[in-house]
Amino acid sequence: MEGIGVKYLLDTAPWINAVTLPQTMPGPVRDLVESNGRVGLCSVSLLEAAILHRLGRLQMRAPLAEFFAVALAANLQLLELTPGIAVKTNELPAGFQGDPFDRAIAATAALLNLTLITTDPAIRDAKVCEVEYYPFRLSRAQR
Repeated sequence: MEGIGVKYLLDTAPWINAVTLPQTMPGPVRDLVESNGRVGLCSVSLLEAAILHRLGRLQMRAPLAEFFAVALAANLQLLELTPGIAVKTNELPAGFQGDPFDRAIAATAALLNLTLITTDPAIRDAKVCEVEYYPFRLSRAQR
């Protein structure tokens, strides 16, 4: 998949946080995203967000469709799940977490040589792709 035009891939949590809690994204990470033109987002993140919303773990004032309209900003390039990415999910190390969304996102970053922006220390520590990690801790002042 040459020429996709992105260098960075947002994990689901940083994508959601960038929209719902933009103050939680550290300045240097925000600068990376804003200064590199288009940023990738796996299409599976849409399903993950929908499930989180249904389970009440993603609460917002607007309906989910409106969230997507805002959250799929012009600088985001939606990257679809491909057969190659699906195969790559099975090639991740045996100790890599079993969450299918995390596996698909990490496999996408690895296969496409993208840097994954994540708040997940398990993905960072697995070293299956380049990672730009930042810890996410919601303080009371940010709520």
